[in-house]
Amino acid sequence: MREGRTGIGETTVHGLVADLVSGWNGGAVVDLGAGRGDTLVEIDARFAGAGVSLTAVDVDEGALAALSARLPAARVVRHDLSRPLPFADGAFDVAVSHNTLECLVEPAALLREVGRILRPGGRAVVAHTDFETIVVAIENRDLARRFLLTYAELPVLYANMAAADPWMGRRLAGLVRNSGLHLESVRAVTTVRTTLPEATELRLREVTEAVRRCAQAGRGRVAVEEIASWWEQLRAAEAAGTFFFSETAFVVMATRPGNLSGLSNGF
Repeated sequence: MREGRTGIGETTVHGLVADLVSGWNGGAVVDLGAGRGDTLVEIDARFAGAGVSLTAVDVDEGALAALSARLPAARVVRHDLSRPLPFADGAFDVAVSHNTLECLVEPAALLREVGRILRPGGRAVVAHTDFETIVVAIENRDLARRFLLTYAELPVLYANMAAADPWMGRRLAGLVRNSGLHLESVRAVTTVRTTLPEATELRLREVTEAVRRCAQAGRGRVAVEEIASWWEQLRAAEAAGTFFFSETAFVVMATRPGNLSGLSNGF
């Protein structure tokens, strides 16, 4: 999955997810597409290690190893989320997931599985960056559009991405509602960076590498020789004091009704 890093001193997506979990009654929590554990670390901090058990699911062995080092008490399960989840019906009180659904060819199937593994009344908190909301202020507007759309649309950077959906953030509420879960709320978190070094650390290094791979493979909307121009534009905006970057993620909270129909996994 694509990274969703945010800086210190702001409302982060991981932090908001953890707040929504800690406002619940704890219990057994599973993170689907846990990565290196950024969300579970935040959840663990809210509960101070008490009253909650943590399970991390991901297909990336390296990410799970890093997560285990950060959260030794967490249960780690290596699993391909395009397949039915290896858990019993009603096994968890809370399920969370961040920047994972767009990686799946059938994201709706995973949401149906979330409904199955939650106990009646259990909570789901699903978050996703809407990658087509990324904004960069440089002089060459056409180059900015083509660069950012190439990054948003094509799954070339991460080995575990079978798909890419630049509108997954804005589609998330509808997908959750149609999964049989009861939609409770939708919140937006916009991350802003006003200097190039900060934006590079957060997202633009990743954007550049993804677009470079696309260009080298003859895919996307940018030629290899335009990558240098992209960075010239970014540095010029920084020097002029006009540089700006933002991206928006959406966080959906839902609950499993007492009698959720369609518990079959649908895969």
